[in-house]
Amino acid sequence: MKFTTQVQDFSLKLGLVQGISERRATMPVLSHVLVTLKNNKIEISATDLETTMSTWCDAEIQKEGSLAIPARKLYEIVKELPDGQIEVEEIGNHWVEIRSSSANFKIAGLPSEDFPIIPELHSDNLFSVESFVIEDMISKTIFAVSPDELRRNLAGIYFEESSEKNLRLVATDGHRLSLVEKKIDGGVKFDKGFVVPKKGVAELRKVLRLSETVRIGVGDNFFMAEGENIVLIARLIDADFPDYKQVTPEVTKVTISIGKDELLSALKRVSILSSEKTRSIKLNIEKDIMTLVSVSPEFGEAKESISIDYSGEPTELGFNARYLMDVLEAIKQEKVQIGLIDELSPAVIKPEDDEVYMSVIMPMRV
Repeated sequence: MKFTTQVQDFSLKLGLVQGISERRATMPVLSHVLVTLKNNKIEISATDLETTMSTWCDAEIQKEGSLAIPARKLYEIVKELPDGQIEVEEIGNHWVEIRSSSANFKIAGLPSEDFPIIPELHSDNLFSVESFVIEDMISKTIFAVSPDELRRNLAGIYFEESSEKNLRLVATDGHRLSLVEKKIDGGVKFDKGFVVPKKGVAELRKVLRLSETVRIGVGDNFFMAEGENIVLIARLIDADFPDYKQVTPEVTKVTISIGKDELLSALKRVSILSSEKTRSIKLNIEKDIMTLVSVSPEFGEAKESISIDYSGEPTELGFNARYLMDVLEAIKQEKVQIGLIDELSPAVIKPEDDEVYMSVIMPMRV
């Protein structure tokens, strides 16, 4: 194996796969990247057995071949080299030599046969979607994914084709739920819904940043995404996502209309003195006024009133301030609506226009 390539491109592609390679892997080869040379291209692959990413860069190949090379060390060496050409050569017994105009490095690799078999991309199952559409949908749901790894069915984002043939993404941690839906030109090719784990979603966002359009799909219990010179294959979570429609109120009794930025700013200020454990705040709602209150024996108390559009009966609810802020930070519109049923039922927050996005948040006792 021997090739010459540009430092800048090689460094960029190595950086993309760093998040997948495991530094403290039970299998030593999982802390390596598989470098394969063929057809004047370098293919760089990394896997943790759940998520696999492959990317390609141009090269002048003197000798084809493949080798597993320590991911972190290779990346750290290449990213510190000055721009220009770099030459990489296998020098025997799985050692590799890295040469630039003024520097020389030798590091030990592993045989390519030790590297796990990379799942195949089933291109027939893929459909095209603009990257900014998927990125926007992820940003509106990722914060609601459960951090509890024991609740596996909640530890990712649920993808499905809606009844309107649109792409729908849903995430919930049991205390809140976010749902967004978008029409995809050309349609969606999902036979049924599936859950992509949070790490897989994080790696998908890298693919989205590199390509204006991506092709996504599922096959053999894997989620697949193909961008420009990059492919992601992530194993799906083998657990059923809960029936989220049962906890999504179809109708609310009253609706509050409020400026998003005004509410978000007030939440940030008032929550400073909320309990660090529960982040609880109280919303006192009266005609055209909402008063935000936080009380903590440890820190003190805070109170702020803001104008709203509301003509219903006075009511009082408690919420986790972080949950409210997460939703508001994901909304781009100037005004939001908060739909309420009663003090014990979930609140529904959505943009005031008709975008198919909503977040459902359970109240808490304050």
